Amino acid sequence: MPLQTYISSWTGYAVRHIPDNPGKTYDVYDFRYCGRSNENRWNVAGEPTLYLAKEKDVALAEYARHFKVDRTLGLASQTHRRQVFRFRVELEYVLDLTNPQVWTALSLENAPDCFKHKTIARSTANFIRNTTSTQAIVVPSIAFLDNLEQWCLVLFLEKLLPETRKFLPSVAADGFFQIS
Repeated sequence: MPLQTYISSWTGYAVRHIPDNPGKTYDVYDFRYCGRSNENRWNVAGEPTLYLAKEKDVALAEYARHFKVDRTLGLASQTHRRQVFRFRVELEYVLDLTNPQVWTALSLENAPDCFKHKTIARSTANFIRNTTSTQAIVVPSIAFLDNLEQWCLVLFLEKLLPETRKFLPSVAADGFFQIS
């Protein structure tokens, strides 16, 4: 089946974490820094990309995995705890990369394990981002790759309205986490 067949609307909840630094306030709707890191799996630096997780435990596992894989352990001890927020998400065009039929439509071999390789994940996202109407992709959490029910939502911000409350209409505080 054509890839377009698998693109559908998506409504649900997903979480984002931001720093909880003493004496500083951050706006959970401020996405200026999204997509700037060279360490992101589903975009290259400079592509405006927002990462959300299914639940707080998925967000924590992904964040901790970054310190284990991409950063020095000493940096983790210097990192303040993180505030977690739960968004309501309303999107028109989403592609679910946890679906084996989508892997077939994309001619991906060894999915979802192939997503461990950033070059494959980025190439897949780049193809989808630039050749379809897709505004976001549901991707397997690399921290829980053996459980496709644990996912992250990767939003291509340039394909969404600048009024973020149109696609993220509500948000609520959902506690904190910290790695040590």
